[in-house]
Amino acid sequence: MTRNTHYSQGVSTPSTPIPAEHLPLAFHPAPGWPTPTLEWVTTHLGWQPPPGWVPLPGCPHSPPRWQFWSRNDSGWARMARPHLRAGRRNVRAGTVLMLLAVGLLIFGLVDGVDVIRMILGALLLSTVWFKVAQARADMRRIEAALLTAVVDTAAQLKLQSDRAHYERYLRSSGGH
Repeated sequence: MTRNTHYSQGVSTPSTPIPAEHLPLAFHPAPGWPTPTLEWVTTHLGWQPPPGWVPLPGCPHSPPRWQFWSRNDSGWARMARPHLRAGRRNVRAGTVLMLLAVGLLIFGLVDGVDVIRMILGALLLSTVWFKVAQARADMRRIEAALLTAVVDTAAQLKLQSDRAHYERYLRSSGGH
C-alpha cells in the first residue's frame, strides 16, 4: 500500500485521537524531518516509507535502513497484555515445573542414584522445556499477528480520515 500523504497536514480525525504514549508503536522521524502530527502517526502506524519518500518537499532522504518505528513499551504492553496473558502464565508455570524437575534430578543424585526418580525428572524436565518453548513460540506468533493488526487498523483509519477530509473539502467548496 502506497501512501503519499505529507505528514504536516494535520487535521483532526473524525474520532478522538489516542494520546501518543498509548500507541503501541513510536515513530522516529529521520534526521532533518519535521515531527509528524499525532493524526499522521495514528493513521500510519508501522508504515514503512518507500526509498526516496520524504514527508515534505525539500526534506532530506532518510538514511539507509533507518528504523522508523519501535515498540512503545507502555502502549504495546497495554495492547498486548490480554492476548499474551495465557502464554505468560504457561511460561511461569513451566519455569516452576522445570525447577521441580531439576530438584528431582538433584535429589536423585544426592539420595543415591534412584533410576526411576532420575528418569521421571528427566522426562518431566524435557516435557516442560518443550512446552515452555512452545508457549514462547506462540507468544511470538501472537505478537506478530498483533503488529499486523496494528498496521491494518492504521490503514483503515487512514482511509476513514482521507474520506472525512475529502467530504469536508467537498462541502466547503460547494462541490457536494
